[in-house]
Amino acid sequence: LWSEISGISCVVHCSDGWDRTSQTVSLAQLLLDPFFRTIHGFQVLVEKDWLGFGHKFDDRCAHIGALNDEAAKEVSPIFSQFLDCVHQIMQQRPRAFQFNDRYLIDIHEHVYSCQFGTFIGNCEKDRKVGSALFI
Repeated sequence: LWSEISGISCVVHCSDGWDRTSQTVSLAQLLLDPFFRTIHGFQVLVEKDWLGFGHKFDDRCAHIGALNDEAAKEVSPIFSQFLDCVHQIMQQRPRAFQFNDRYLIDIHEHVYSCQFGTFIGNCEKDRKVGSALFI
């Protein structure tokens, strides 16, 4: 909190920079900045800290399937845990959010449905290559 008030930047990095980093940084921003508790702000947060920084949605959500034992070890509900944390915070302060549980559920369903391609791939390059294949 002190760094937010003072305008000081900080670096947060786990061993690989994907899972815990995105969870921790996203939750901190959600708690510290009311903009990220708006519908538009939450979209910006997910696009910036999850999609933009290369969260491994394919690996973690088994979009391409656990083709072998090695790939199966990468499956983990990291983004689902984040959405659950947001839900838990919303239970404590529901009026602080512009959205409700239905919004979180819709996002979660889109992550696993692969209907729109937003959450397909492990990085932006994967999404661009994937979208070119379906045109």
